[in-house]
Amino acid sequence: MTTLHIVLSDLEVTHAIFSKISLLQNKFSANIVWYLHHHQRFFDRRYFSNELAAMSGNLQANHQNKVDQIELKIKQHLPKSKVHICKEKYWSKQVDNEANTQDPIVIIRSKSGLTSADNQYVSNNQHTVFILNQEKWLSDGKAIGAIDPFHEDDSDNKSDRKVYHFMRQWCTPAEQTEPFLLHVIHIPPLAIEYEKKIEALHKEQIYRFAKQVKCAKNLLTFVRGTPEHALLTYVDDNKIDLIVLGCRKHSLFDKWLNGSTISALISHQNSDMILINTP
Repeated sequence: MTTLHIVLSDLEVTHAIFSKISLLQNKFSANIVWYLHHHQRFFDRRYFSNELAAMSGNLQANHQNKVDQIELKIKQHLPKSKVHICKEKYWSKQVDNEANTQDPIVIIRSKSGLTSADNQYVSNNQHTVFILNQEKWLSDGKAIGAIDPFHEDDSDNKSDRKVYHFMRQWCTPAEQTEPFLLHVIHIPPLAIEYEKKIEALHKEQIYRFAKQVKCAKNLLTFVRGTPEHALLTYVDDNKIDLIVLGCRKHSLFDKWLNGSTISALISHQNSDMILINTP
């Protein structure tokens, strides 16, 4: 049976998060395991002054109280959940030891975005990773899959194929009557005089890909602009809750299969994402 592994780096959780997790649980028919991650170097240091030692003790007690409150909240909303307290600097080892390769990982953004431990996991991910904020979904998990079969290092379109198959499983048959795959046509300013030819080339390539995976044309849509801006605009205009993208195991410094697009979207606080790993 599938298990959802949910990492909470910031010890805050909203009703919206519980609603999202319940929806994911139903989608995957999954068990749920939570990881309350809190690593403070401050608590690991040795103190030579009684005053600082007392301060450290008070902070530890406050932290433990907060952990207990979050655990109680989780048990109230999702009583069958398991809860682990992860005190390591990086939570990845504990999660990877618990998770099967097919298990989705869910990262809940802190108020300030992803933590260093979150980023470290995302940049080396080997699972399907959900990155969720604490806001309510507008359309109960409505998703759009972003595809771009122009990458030289993915000539077989493995990443886009995975996005397509994920979207077929994610959407109900009723939802598969409207577009769920999106391609951004980016035309550099210096090539504007060739825009019609470039647009035709993009569409030809996308339709060729659609034919290969047996995807109906009515499930495709196109937008113009830079990828991250065009995606976010489309999401806002169409009340999309989740952007689904394919990615590979790379350092954040090396960017991603989709160039800088994933990096830019990760830094955007309001976009919920699903990253489909492609070995």
